[in-house]
Amino acid sequence: MKSVFFNNEVLGVEKNIINKLSIPSIVLMENAGRNSADFILSKINRISKIVILAGKGNNAGDGFVIARHLANSGRKSAVVLLYPHAELKGDALINFKILSSYKDFVSTAYIKNWSEIREIVSEKNTVIIDAVFGIGFKGELESRLQNIFAEINSLKSKTVFAVDTPSGLYDYNQHQVCLKADYTISMAVKKFHSMFLKGREASGIIHTVDIGVSEKNFDNLNARNIFEVQEQDVRKIIPLRNINSHKYSTGKVFVLAGSKGLTGAAYLCSQSALISGCGAVMLGIPDSLNTILARKLTEVMTLPLNETAEHTLALSSCKKIQEKIKWCDALLIGPGIAKNDETTGLISNVISENDIPIVLDADGLSAFKNLKLNRRKNKIILTPHLGEFANLLDVSIDELKNNLYNYSVDYAKKKNVILVLKGSPSITTDGKQFYINSTGNPALSTAGSGDVLAGIIASLYSRTKNAIDSAIAGVYVHGKSADLLCGKSKNNFTYKASDIVKIIPHAVSSILNTTA
Repeated sequence: MKSVFFNNEVLGVEKNIINKLSIPSIVLMENAGRNSADFILSKINRISKIVILAGKGNNAGDGFVIARHLANSGRKSAVVLLYPHAELKGDALINFKILSSYKDFVSTAYIKNWSEIREIVSEKNTVIIDAVFGIGFKGELESRLQNIFAEINSLKSKTVFAVDTPSGLYDYNQHQVCLKADYTISMAVKKFHSMFLKGREASGIIHTVDIGVSEKNFDNLNARNIFEVQEQDVRKIIPLRNINSHKYSTGKVFVLAGSKGLTGAAYLCSQSALISGCGAVMLGIPDSLNTILARKLTEVMTLPLNETAEHTLALSSCKKIQEKIKWCDALLIGPGIAKNDETTGLISNVISENDIPIVLDADGLSAFKNLKLNRRKNKIILTPHLGEFANLLDVSIDELKNNLYNYSVDYAKKKNVILVLKGSPSITTDGKQFYINSTGNPALSTAGSGDVLAGIIASLYSRTKNAIDSAIAGVYVHGKSADLLCGKSKNNFTYKASDIVKIIPHAVSSILNTTA
């Protein structure tokens, strides 16, 4: 796991570490700038023109160190000061003065409006290094900077590297303009507001560089317990089969899913559960749908159940469902199940009367909304998207977006559940820890993708019996499958959910076979 910090809190954490270790801040700035320069050089070609936009704080200091190390590698750069150099102070001023001996490689000038900057960045293959504000920025940009950032964002032939965070970005869901990056070079740890919604769009690819301080120092000060999931974390979770395994000892999943017109959801979740590694899957469906799904599913067993007039699961099927619950190791409820009142009542009864591992998805979430459950031995895993979660909370989607962390953590803690909030990226929380997934791409934004995820998580839960681990690993495998599906291609939009299912074995193999 990699620690992640809120933008407005990480400066205090760094100050704490500096005081504890007695490391001069200028040493950390040197390490950050040198390693940032190495990363930039690895991504650009020899003909690129390099322009460094600098502010007046420590972010500018990082930019000056980058300019020096680019010069040491034989690369020229133009440093554009957006504030008079007289306003520089501390470590930034020291590093600016050092540049005076690099005049053959580094030009510096104070320029305050776009018309002058345009002359410098108008060439093709221009690399812009954004060292204006960083994570210390808050408030509203002055109009001239809004104009400069907007004009740079509109340039076609340029590559932007943001130092620590895109300048002007202070909140992941802000409406104010900020300087959009192709790459964000994050110092030591990733920043929360660069990882979600508009912040993620503005930050591009995030690369973390070493500043000369052990990650453990940051982990020890991670008061909010926010982490980004890494592949080695998931590798430890996925259970392998032993030599004496048989189909009923490697996880049995019972699925309640499907209704008229939504047979695909039932197919996708049950198929993905089986392919993800459990030994047996049984799909409980409305009786009239059995012929369709029995033909489509070869290895998954189907169980026809009593249905309502709307061809959804009927309350009278409860006894038959209870018999199969005794058979299974995990229960998946919800994909394509529909919002029929009788069906919702059935689901509520099943959840209330059975303390077994349960994954609740899609329309099944409606049955959970008003339930009051006693403390459970086996936590329920909920897998809503933003709209479904907003409905559970009785808030608007916009309100939810503005406070993702608190709403998610508070709800999981209050309800004693594991919450998987599907998004870009997806997050998982038990009310104590907050995990950000590190895999996935827009190929997942297709109908049925969530059904596939629910099946993967249920499969893992049936085998690990650990709710939080199953949710973390399931989300990661789901995203990894999409990453392998697209590869390095720009095509992330011509795939369907069943394509994701087919590549799950390759994703799992890749995770298990990768060395740490």
